[in-house]
Amino acid sequence: MRTLVFEVSGEYGQFKKPYSPMSPVSYPLPPPPAVLGMLGAILGYGKNEYSQRLGWEQLRVAVGLRAPLRVFRAALNLLQTKTGTDIFFRPLAGQNVHTQVPFEFLRQPHFRIYVAGLAEPVADELAERLRAGRSAYTVSLGLAPCLAELAWVGEWPAQVLPAGRWAADTAIPVQDQVIIHYEEGRHYHRLRIPAAMDGERIVHRYQEIVLAEDGQPVRGQSEEGSCYVVGADTVAFL
Repeated sequence: MRTLVFEVSGEYGQFKKPYSPMSPVSYPLPPPPAVLGMLGAILGYGKNEYSQRLGWEQLRVAVGLRAPLRVFRAALNLLQTKTGTDIFFRPLAGQNVHTQVPFEFLRQPHFRIYVAGLAEPVADELAERLRAGRSAYTVSLGLAPCLAELAWVGEWPAQVLPAGRWAADTAIPVQDQVIIHYEEGRHYHRLRIPAAMDGERIVHRYQEIVLAEDGQPVRGQSEEGSCYVVGADTVAFL
């Protein structure tokens, strides 16, 4: 299974959890639908077409931390644009049309992303753009102001890891045949993320995952087929 590997980083990131619309909090990593959005931006696919053109049903994504997880919270001064501005979005005179909303951001996030299951022509174009450091649209880490930097790592075939112990460099999906070896003194996230979403923004599958905050490998054991070797890394697709 051909797998493209690249890294994405920036000063800030915010992958909003859907149940926090008034005081946005962030997932600790980009869920697979967010990764699809990044790929669509790199390739120049429109926001209403990238899911289908990338093949959201067969695309497989793995995400690992390349830096410890850090969280930053700040109140943003937002502008009320429905009734508080003119047609040019200028604040109306004599009115306080701003409101402060607390936001949670990821500070200096850095992720390594593994993408498999792309059609060959799409994979070829994506690899070419990543090698050249080019993207059709600006890539962000969630919110538009959270600009991202891309770095090509390489491409390798994903080889199935046999049953036994492993140290995975990515988030691990929680499954019946997977046993996580939690280590004393380390902090882990266990949470539920959207794993597959169509072009209508309808989530078809959620996945519970485990992620280590320090960015170091997660250790565990499982049956054959739960993890893969991609280059020098051990990964689990979400």
